[in-house]
Amino acid sequence: MRGLMYGNKILAQDPRPISLSLMAVIQNALSYAWRILLIEVANGRFSICNQDEDVITEQLYMILCELYTSEQEVIEGFSQFETPVREGNMRNLEGTKLDNQPDLTFRPLKGIIPTINSAPTAIFVECKPIDSRHPVSGTYCKKGISRFISNNYAWAVDRAIMLAYVRNTCPLPEGLAYVLDDSAAKEDYKIQGSLSPLGKTASGDAVYYTVHGREKSTTPARIENARISLHHLWLFPDRPCENTSCKVKAQARQPDIAETFA
Repeated sequence: MRGLMYGNKILAQDPRPISLSLMAVIQNALSYAWRILLIEVANGRFSICNQDEDVITEQLYMILCELYTSEQEVIEGFSQFETPVREGNMRNLEGTKLDNQPDLTFRPLKGIIPTINSAPTAIFVECKPIDSRHPVSGTYCKKGISRFISNNYAWAVDRAIMLAYVRNTCPLPEGLAYVLDDSAAKEDYKIQGSLSPLGKTASGDAVYYTVHGREKSTTPARIENARISLHHLWLFPDRPCENTSCKVKAQARQPDIAETFA
């Protein structure tokens, strides 16, 4: 099942490259919106600790849309995008699933990323909580990262974002490295290279990235060799919601490969 007006044209197109500068805009927006949400928490109007993932994401979404419509561009470069979308239905690469719902989608305006179809050409964000009931290995990786590798999400672009709401004590990169550095995980998630730093958002949140292969497909051969870089942005409340911690792996200090996102 294809269901595309242009047949196989979009499928034959190499995944569109998304620049680090565009990724930085969205990472800055997410980080800034989180700071506003923390003010709501401090004033007793919202609880990150007692709400599930969808409620937290919806609150972030509403803040992001308010920032987007502000007369003053609060987030530099945000005007290069259309209005954010929450849980917008998207097909998978094969066209066998038509109702995949990435948590947040940010589509650049026409012409910013050359493409023949703007629907799958976007920055997709998958949001996951991390705590004792939502471990990194299960919730974040098996139910998050895997969706990009399986060509369910972001199959037409070369970058996407994994966003975590960390409600226990679990640092980035050590908490993620503990899981992804395992030999079985490297195979399952088709990891190429290692977890590496990408600097910080304008609000000071660290960003790391991993590179993954993707599952083979019946679509054109280029997809079999396509890779995706996942940017990992973990957001934390002012105080942990619970006193549990994840397992961590000591990380050797690595130089940033990109300038701080500011």
